[in-house]
Amino acid sequence: MVIEKEIINKITNGVCAIGYLSVPLTVYEKDPCAPFFNVIGTGFLVRQNTVMTNRHVIEGLFSEQEKFGFPSNQFFLSFIVPDSKGSLRNTVRMIRHFAALDSPDIGFVEFHIVKEEHFKGVLPLTLASSLDLRLTEEVAICGYPYGTAMLKRNSKIYRWGPVIQQGSISAISPFDGAEKPDEILLDVRTAGGMSGAPIFRTSNGEVIGVHYAGWEATTALGLPLTRSDVEKWLDLFDKTPKTKLKS
Repeated sequence: MVIEKEIINKITNGVCAIGYLSVPLTVYEKDPCAPFFNVIGTGFLVRQNTVMTNRHVIEGLFSEQEKFGFPSNQFFLSFIVPDSKGSLRNTVRMIRHFAALDSPDIGFVEFHIVKEEHFKGVLPLTLASSLDLRLTEEVAICGYPYGTAMLKRNSKIYRWGPVIQQGSISAISPFDGAEKPDEILLDVRTAGGMSGAPIFRTSNGEVIGVHYAGWEATTALGLPLTRSDVEKWLDLFDKTPKTKLKS
């Protein structure tokens, strides 16, 4: 199915790569095409400056920090957003603070919008109001499979932006027609780096879940969500003491 351009633009503008810089920001800014940004996972806007992802993506950032010893002010988000010339630009934003939920595999990170013009037209994604999930329904996932690997060639970044993979709902857990499904199985190819990516309806762009795992790159697993679910999780996020990162 060919997805309408308006839907693609909204989804890709609201999706970001979550990762870290292997060098200070001042060094990265001198050569953004150098492979200094390392993608750990994917996230998507649910509020103007709040990104939803998986808890294990946030944990992955700290695992990398423990391994390589870089400071917390090198945790970043990368958005590919429209510029004033009608093209796209890579805009990185430092992660200011975050919180992860105990269950399910959900986490949130916040950032500061330094220049409003960089985010003009970039809006939180539309969340489904209800979970009327149907087997074989066409869906897509937008994220960063294989992390940084698909963005670089010959030790340079040669392309920007997430990848959209299309497929369908192949099963619902615990059973088809469940009033409160706890997992969606998808006939969609995914790979590491797409954790935290939105699962959306190709027909209208509504987000119905967040991708968190996969089986042998052939079956993706997602946590179903609705607008009320995310509002509830955001309320917990707002009330939870957050880990603040130095600027």
